[in-house]
Amino acid sequence: MVTTTITVNERQCQKIGEILGKLKFRHSFFERPYITFSAEPEMKVRCYLLSLAICHQTHTLISRTKNLKGWEVLEDVFMRLTQENSDMINMQALAAMSVTELTERLRPLFADDGDLKHCTLDRLEERSRFLIDIAEQLVKSYDGSLMKLVEQSDGFVTRLYALLDRFEAYKDPMRKKATCFIKFSVEAKLFTVKDPENILPIMDYHMQRVLLRTGCVEINDQDLKQKLQGRETLTSDEEIRQACVDATRLLAIYSGYPIANMNDFLWPL
Repeated sequence: MVTTTITVNERQCQKIGEILGKLKFRHSFFERPYITFSAEPEMKVRCYLLSLAICHQTHTLISRTKNLKGWEVLEDVFMRLTQENSDMINMQALAAMSVTELTERLRPLFADDGDLKHCTLDRLEERSRFLIDIAEQLVKSYDGSLMKLVEQSDGFVTRLYALLDRFEAYKDPMRKKATCFIKFSVEAKLFTVKDPENILPIMDYHMQRVLLRTGCVEINDQDLKQKLQGRETLTSDEEIRQACVDATRLLAIYSGYPIANMNDFLWPL
């Protein structure tokens, strides 16, 4: 991909992809509790869908007592809710809650001492609306069963993407949350993909930084480069994100690994 402002450096993608192709995952990497914890398939997919629904801009989220930060806290909280069979995982009960009620139920879960004033998860009302919307949609169309929705895709991610689009939290043209949901469901052996070539890369600003800093994606426009380096707010990062998606596809091709694994390699950097 070449534009007047952004270039995907295919040669650099090839070099890095070939390095990634020589790396191996530890078996224990796929045995973390969030993937392997014991629960019925319906409950596990609910855990994944709901935790991912509120997973955006969680830089304030922290649990000092458990030494967890950001997404790790969400994993911990929603695993516990699932294992406790909480009504916050029950779709009928969740659909009947008001935004105010769910907000107040969520607040102590993200405070180490249970004190509502110490909650480290922000934008709780917005996140609560996301969860209630999912529950309402599932109750209305699938008797509250997420597995019924998943099974309707018949293993095709293109169909599952379209089905997840009905949820407000998953309306993203880059489908980051939807791809994460598919990835976790596959790793937990709850979903088998029939069209892996249609899986989209998981793309967020962390991944974009890595791809820019490693030279896989190059910024040709000096004004744009200065804005990025100065951390200025852009009107849109769509062109950069698309270039990063293209670069990630090349990394997957040259590494020989599935495209979803690119996130496992690059995000920790």
